[in-house]
Amino acid sequence: MVTHEEPDLPTCLEEKHSLGESSTSCKEELKTNDMDMSEVSEVMTKADIKPKSMHRAKTWSDNVENLYRFQQAGYRDEVEYKQVKQVDEVECWPETGFVKKLQRRDNTFYYYNRQRECEDKDVHKVKIYVY
Repeated sequence: MVTHEEPDLPTCLEEKHSLGESSTSCKEELKTNDMDMSEVSEVMTKADIKPKSMHRAKTWSDNVENLYRFQQAGYRDEVEYKQVKQVDEVECWPETGFVKKLQRRDNTFYYYNRQRECEDKDVHKVKIYVY
């Protein structure tokens, strides 16, 4: 039996609707607190972050290669993967920095090689999201 737990949303996402109080965004809340970068990225990973825009890759790069691997496994990018799987780090090959292993939403794993897997004919299929 598989259970699904909803992650706890940070309090900065809650809007205050009483008179005279304005809603607070996560960015405003994070600026006022003295947090280190790991705490900030943890809050942003837990929050439901949506991309503002998207464009297609034109040429191959290391970033495009990793995006190709995430999208093959069914995710937009590393941000969505970390949100869904609630992990802090993605396993990467130390030699190349490419993603080594990803877990799909149905809990099966994709294993990737050390070298490039995104061929030139597939580069234009890769979506690059802007946040």
